[in-house]
Amino acid sequence: MNKFFLIALLTFSFVACTPQRSVSTSTSLPVSPTSTATSTPTETSTPEIVPTATSTPKIPDQILNSPNGEFIAEFDNAYSHPAFEPQIIKILDKTGSLLWEIPYQHKTAMVDPHPGMSIYGWSKDSAYLYFYYHFSPDGGDRAFWWDGFDLQRINVQTGEIEQVIPGDKESFVAFAFSPDETQIAYTRQQDNPSIFYIRNLVTGVEKTANVIASVQNYIRVGSIVWSPSGNKIAFQTESDDYVAQTIFLDPSNMKQKVVREYMVDTSYFDGWSDDNNLGFLDIKGGMGYIVHLNLKNGEIVEIGTPTPQP
Repeated sequence: MNKFFLIALLTFSFVACTPQRSVSTSTSLPVSPTSTATSTPTETSTPEIVPTATSTPKIPDQILNSPNGEFIAEFDNAYSHPAFEPQIIKILDKTGSLLWEIPYQHKTAMVDPHPGMSIYGWSKDSAYLYFYYHFSPDGGDRAFWWDGFDLQRINVQTGEIEQVIPGDKESFVAFAFSPDETQIAYTRQQDNPSIFYIRNLVTGVEKTANVIASVQNYIRVGSIVWSPSGNKIAFQTESDDYVAQTIFLDPSNMKQKVVREYMVDTSYFDGWSDDNNLGFLDIKGGMGYIVHLNLKNGEIVEIGTPTPQP
């Protein structure tokens, strides 16, 4: 065999049997015109699942269904100081579709207490929604003697809004609907001397009478309560020397009669009792006594056991 051929054959066999070193290659991926990313083998990881907090929608402060079940009135008071949140009454149909919105209509006082908007209630025929403005209990005398101001109602079919009690919209009023809701009795702070009104909401006919006058100057006339039968009314007055009077009024003829007189904070008028008399909570020696006043003979009867008062 040729010597040179034998050497070449041995050299080729040696190279073929030598292990070759592997070289990894990479692939360039275009990311943006100004940068280039290189794909390299990476360890895959499972993405961490972070729980997200779900917010529960705030339930409105007032939700009132109409008597016929066709409408819903909603209101979120948003009472705060200053009153940053809008106060809006919403009227929806029974499917939840918005029909009307009633925004806060007055200038909000930047002092406490300031008045809040409120739904008063539906008319029995579901034709009207009544609303008004009132003070929270921290409104002092204004909250407890007067019901609020600017009582209005909206016609749910047309959206028309009308003032129920005429006069100064910023003037405090006390009011109460008769049990059958055909009449409204009211007094107004703006009247001097004080006047008691009863208006028939069906016919519009109105009756008036000056509140019984005395040597005292009435600074508040309110807390109007109809009897369950609707044929009697009782209301309260307070004079500037802190004397309170409970007055009985006959709606048929507007005649009045003072049935009880006492110092403020010694007794609290509690409306009509189940026996068709007037109920009071009398305070004596730190104890509370529930008493009933018989309108026919003026007799006062103590009911139950006295309870300690804070």
